[in-house]
Amino acid sequence: MTETDQLLDFFLATDRLKHIARENRVLDGSRHETVAEHCWHVTLLALTLADAAPAGTDIDHVVNLLTIHDLVEVYAGDTVIWWEADEAEVAAREQEAADRLFAQLPDSARPRFAELNAEFMAQETVEARFARALDALHPLLMTWGTRGAGHVRKDLTVERIVAKKQPLIGPFPALWALAEQVIAEAVARGLLALS
Repeated sequence: MTETDQLLDFFLATDRLKHIARENRVLDGSRHETVAEHCWHVTLLALTLADAAPAGTDIDHVVNLLTIHDLVEVYAGDTVIWWEADEAEVAAREQEAADRLFAQLPDSARPRFAELNAEFMAQETVEARFARALDALHPLLMTWGTRGAGHVRKDLTVERIVAKKQPLIGPFPALWALAEQVIAEAVARGLLALS
C-alpha cells in the first residue's frame, strides 16, 4: 500500500463523522447536528472570533486543533458533556480510538495528527485552551443563541450550564461575556430556567 493509499484510507474513514449525531441540534432545532458539521462550524467560529484570543495566539494552530479534536469520534462516538461519564474511561476510549484511527496514516504523517490530538487533550497551550473554549461555546450559540430553538432536555438549567461551561470558557473574558449574554437571552425567551 502506498503512502497516498494510506492517506486516503484515513481521510475516507473520517467520512463517518457525517453520520455521527451529536446531542445538540442545528440552529432551527429541526434535527441533530453531526460531528462533521460541528467540526466545520467550530473552526469557522475560531476564525470569526479570533480577536477574542489572547495576544500572540496562533489562530491557524487553533484551527488545526479544532479540525483534529473530534476525529476520534469516528470510533469513540460522541460523549455528551451533560452525561455523568467517568473522565478516565472517556479519555481511555478516545485514546484507543485515536490510536486506531491514526494507525491508518503513513509513518510520515502519523506524528503530526497524534501530536495535535495530544495537545488538544492536554490543554497546556493557550491555543488548546482557546480551541476548547470555542468548542464549549459553539453548542451554546447554536442551542440558545438569538435564533436557537432551545434544547429538548429540560434538566439543563442556567446553574448546570454555568457549572460545566464556565471553567472552559471563563478564562477568555470576551467569550465568557458572549456566553453570559446568550444564557441571559435564553432565560428571557423562556428557553432556560435558572435552576
